[in-house]
Amino acid sequence: MNDKLNLPSDLKEVTQCVTFFGLSRLAEWASNQEDAKVASMFQEFYQLAADSIEGAGGRIVKFIGDAGLAVFPKEAADRAVIALADLAAEARKRAARHGFDTYLNTTVHFGPMLEGTFGPEGLERYDVLGKTVNVAARLGRRGLTLSQQAFRCLSPEVRERFAKIDQPTNYRLSR
Repeated sequence: MNDKLNLPSDLKEVTQCVTFFGLSRLAEWASNQEDAKVASMFQEFYQLAADSIEGAGGRIVKFIGDAGLAVFPKEAADRAVIALADLAAEARKRAARHGFDTYLNTTVHFGPMLEGTFGPEGLERYDVLGKTVNVAARLGRRGLTLSQQAFRCLSPEVRERFAKIDQPTNYRLSR
């Protein structure tokens, strides 16, 4: 990397799967709840997401409210997609116990990105950024949606679970 740029010393380019996930309809539900009840639901969701993602070989990059960002190595793509589908189902069940009718919307893309410890001195934290991360953020579909690049990382057995959707071509979990 260019030494004249202000970049973290541990910055490196990696190629991996990146996923954004977030609960739908949170603002509507939370506006009628006590803050402590919302916080309790978040804590439960965060633990569930961390257990699911890390158990499938992924890494949580960050949580913000009802959403999160995580990465997986290419070799964990099958486990990642299965874990994300299971996470969506379990998150919906657990949210219902809090009186929250929601779906977990998840997007997955694969490609090169930068990773490193970013932030002002004393507040640095691991993060990922780049065009691949931006594409994953903009896939913008409901349910579990994969880009073509992420879909190509999957085994034929896992690919069978998805239906192709067009404009742009992405894949949505069909069963």
